[in-house]
Amino acid sequence: MAELKTGLRGLLANPMLYVALQRLMGTDKECRSFVETYIKPSPGDSVLDVGCGPAELLRYMPDDLTYVGFDPNPAYIERARMTFGDRGTFFAKYYERSDVERLPSFDIAVLSAVLHHMNNEEAQHLFGLLRQSLKPGGRVVTLDNVFVPKQNPIARLLIAMDRGRNVRDPEGYRALARGYFDNIDGVVIFKAFPPYTYYVMSIS
Repeated sequence: MAELKTGLRGLLANPMLYVALQRLMGTDKECRSFVETYIKPSPGDSVLDVGCGPAELLRYMPDDLTYVGFDPNPAYIERARMTFGDRGTFFAKYYERSDVERLPSFDIAVLSAVLHHMNNEEAQHLFGLLRQSLKPGGRVVTLDNVFVPKQNPIARLLIAMDRGRNVRDPEGYRALARGYFDNIDGVVIFKAFPPYTYYVMSIS
């Protein structure tokens, strides 16, 4: 995965600093909106969160669903376990084919701030795994920072400084899921302060 881990960017591997920065950036409200507007989990759903980090999205989901989170950073997963306990099942590893084979199918798969850390081959491989991980009628929801024309220059600068080195334009993100999914809808979200730009895909 293409990710800068030196200097200040490397400090974000610490879950306490990562969560603190996210809250400083005002992402609590954005996380809630992302869950309620795009993920839209219902009681009884099974949710797979790949690249879950400290699993902050779970905070805004119904209590009575099945949540399984994967992240390769053990510190993030330990934070998730301490915060949410048995509300979720957490694995400190990459999501792999062996996980597809041993876990039940899911209603929803979430990739939040994941794809811009992956090159095309890695991302397409992951979409192939997710295709096999979903129940009939299941869907994938993604969120990543994005480059778009006439973007706020501050937003563009902040995104260019991100740890992930594969930020794409909307078409670049959609292309990753083609060949695995038939329906790919996307929307660009402009955040006013601090300026930022996101791209959300709903895929089925």
